[in-house]
Amino acid sequence: YTIGGLFMFLDNKYTTVYNNIIARARTRLLEGYSETHHIIPKSMGGSNKADNLVKLTSREHYICHALLVRMVESRNHLYKMMSAFNMMFMDAYGKRYTSRLYEYNKHK
Repeated sequence: YTIGGLFMFLDNKYTTVYNNIIARARTRLLEGYSETHHIIPKSMGGSNKADNLVKLTSREHYICHALLVRMVESRNHLYKMMSAFNMMFMDAYGKRYTSRLYEYNKHK
């Protein structure tokens, strides 16, 4: 992915997994609870346009944010992705979530 000709995501296994999750999500219809995910995060220049949004399960959303931390190239983007993931990773009391616990808490 590029914005203004600049590469934003590293070419690594995490980017491949991320792209596979996004591709699968674009071709299916989710029934029940879902979360809207910005494919290119707003903090990295992504928009709210339909082609940059995808519906994910809560677990997929958590996993995508964990992957984004390992995909970004610049230090500035890394801090932004870590901050976004930490909001999902830890609750207000400091309890840490796995993707399954995050999903469980979203479905209570």
